[in-house]
Amino acid sequence: MTLVPDGMFKLLISLITGVVAGAWTIHDLVLLARLRGANRRDSLVGDQRFGYVMGIVIGMIGVVGTLIFMRSNGVL
Repeated sequence: MTLVPDGMFKLLISLITGVVAGAWTIHDLVLLARLRGANRRDSLVGDQRFGYVMGIVIGMIGVVGTLIFMRSNGVL
Protein backbone atom coordinates (compact mmCIF):
# COMPACT_ATOMS: atom_id res chain seq x y z
CA MET A 1 0.00 0.00 0.00
CA THR A 2 1.44 3.36 -1.02
CA LEU A 3 0.45 6.69 0.40
CA VAL A 4 1.51 8.74 -2.63
CA PRO A 5 2.36 7.80 -6.21
CA ASP A 6 6.01 7.39 -7.17
CA GLY A 7 6.04 10.51 -9.36
CA MET A 8 4.57 12.67 -6.58
CA PHE A 9 7.14 11.35 -4.10
CA LYS A 10 10.01 12.19 -6.47
CA LEU A 11 8.56 15.66 -7.04
CA LEU A 12 8.20 16.38 -3.32
CA ILE A 13 11.69 15.15 -2.44
CA SER A 14 13.17 17.09 -5.35
CA LEU A 15 11.37 20.29 -4.36
CA ILE A 16 12.47 20.00 -0.74
CA THR A 17 16.09 19.40 -1.76
CA GLY A 18 16.06 22.18 -4.36
CA VAL A 19 14.50 24.73 -2.01
CA VAL A 20 16.96 23.98 0.79
CA ALA A 21 19.93 24.14 -1.60
CA GLY A 22 18.64 27.38 -3.13
CA ALA A 23 18.08 28.97 0.27
CA TRP A 24 21.57 27.90 1.35
CA THR A 25 23.06 29.49 -1.77
CA ILE A 26 21.19 32.77 -1.29
CA HIS A 27 22.09 32.88 2.41
CA ASP A 28 25.80 32.47 1.68
CA LEU A 29 25.63 35.03 -1.15
CA VAL A 30 24.18 37.58 1.27
CA LEU A 31 26.82 36.83 3.90
CA LEU A 32 29.58 37.06 1.29
CA ALA A 33 28.23 40.41 0.10
CA ARG A 34 28.37 41.72 3.68
CA LEU A 35 32.12 41.02 3.76
CA ARG A 36 32.86 43.32 0.81
CA GLY A 37 34.22 46.14 2.94
CA ALA A 38 36.08 43.96 5.43
CA ASN A 39 39.83 43.95 5.81
CA ARG A 40 41.22 41.47 3.26
CA ARG A 41 44.39 40.91 5.27
CA ASP A 42 42.53 39.59 8.30
CA SER A 43 42.79 35.79 8.35
CA LEU A 44 39.35 35.43 9.98
CA VAL A 45 37.75 37.33 7.11
CA GLY A 46 39.62 35.17 4.61
CA ASP A 47 38.35 32.02 6.33
CA GLN A 48 34.80 33.37 6.28
CA ARG A 49 35.05 34.20 2.60
CA PHE A 50 36.33 30.72 1.81
CA GLY A 51 33.53 29.14 3.83
CA TYR A 52 30.84 31.23 2.13
CA VAL A 53 32.21 30.44 -1.33
CA MET A 54 32.23 26.72 -0.48
CA GLY A 55 28.63 27.04 0.73
CA ILE A 56 27.67 28.68 -2.55
CA VAL A 57 29.36 25.90 -4.52
CA ILE A 58 27.63 23.20 -2.45
CA GLY A 59 24.27 24.94 -2.82
CA MET A 60 24.67 25.22 -6.58
CA ILE A 61 25.60 21.54 -6.80
CA GLY A 62 22.38 20.79 -4.91
CA VAL A 63 20.25 22.93 -7.22
CA VAL A 64 21.82 21.62 -10.43
CA GLY A 65 21.72 18.03 -9.18
CA THR A 66 18.04 18.39 -8.31
CA LEU A 67 17.23 19.77 -11.74
CA ILE A 68 19.16 16.96 -13.44
CA PHE A 69 17.38 14.37 -11.30
CA MET A 70 13.98 15.87 -12.02
CA ARG A 71 14.68 15.97 -15.74
CA SER A 72 16.02 12.40 -15.94
CA ASN A 73 13.02 11.00 -14.03
CA GLY A 74 10.43 12.79 -16.13
CA VAL A 75 9.30 15.12 -13.35
CA LEU A 76 10.13 18.18 -15.46
